[in-house]
Amino acid sequence: MMTPNAPLKPSASSPVVLAHISDVHLPPPSPLPGWRSFCNKRLLSLASWKRHRSHRHLRTLSDEILGDIARLHPDLILNTGDLTNFGLTEEFQQGAAWLRRLPRPGLIVPGNHDAMVGQSWQDGAGLWSEWMERCGEDDFPYCRRFGEIAVIGVNSAVSTPPFMACGRVGAEQRARLARLLDETRSLCRIVMIHHPPRRGLVPWRKSLLDHRRTAGVIARHGAALVLHGHSHDGTIAAIPGSAIPLVGVASASLRSSRSWRQAGWNRIAVRRDIGGSWEIDLDQRCFSPDDGWHILRRRHWSIRAES
Repeated sequence: MMTPNAPLKPSASSPVVLAHISDVHLPPPSPLPGWRSFCNKRLLSLASWKRHRSHRHLRTLSDEILGDIARLHPDLILNTGDLTNFGLTEEFQQGAAWLRRLPRPGLIVPGNHDAMVGQSWQDGAGLWSEWMERCGEDDFPYCRRFGEIAVIGVNSAVSTPPFMACGRVGAEQRARLARLLDETRSLCRIVMIHHPPRRGLVPWRKSLLDHRRTAGVIARHGAALVLHGHSHDGTIAAIPGSAIPLVGVASASLRSSRSWRQAGWNRIAVRRDIGGSWEIDLDQRCFSPDDGWHILRRRHWSIRAES
């Protein structure tokens, strides 16, 4: 077991390997807390969990994903949110215990399920601050540097009305994101966010409400790669107005007959070539209980490094 702040020592002769996972949706604690915790939007989510989602989001699959990650020895595990189902304090405590058992050091940003209803930071996502660079509620985005890589964690999770799962970054966080991207210009900048900053990857009711402004900041200030969750789809797109890759990942626990939605993770290898470009290799790894492991898609990018 690795501690969350364990020192990371990349080798100059080998690529840095990242594991991207999302939407684990750990089974809720049993027994659940009292009815007062569900006199809100959580009641609808509980009904959905009991009727459908508990039969599709399986702990056995997320355990299989972590086993595969452990076998391939990445340097860092990047989690783009939705570790919980209802955003209960008990779930955040359970999630912290799960994060401590990761086979490699990890980072996380909250998802919409992690912000199901408004609650105090210390009783919610603040319990994961060890995996967010000790970031406070008003301190996002955070930045973790690893050799020549800068991982920047953006928080798009906000509580929303029933039947909505939208996200928002907000003007203050976008301004800090712009400054961070400028300060890390010489590094390979990888942005983590739960909601995809692009129209069309999820329905409007699940969208990032300020996706145009957020994408505009990233396009203007630059990044090598943007990772997102939320859609439960292993997709590859681009940040609008740029060639910056925008990569989604399947839920790490979802049983599905559709290959791009089968439980999986993204293996991302990054190295700097002698010409100064960032060479990024992506393997989208998926698991089916019937067929085992397969690679859904492979992709390579050569990104010009900035000085």
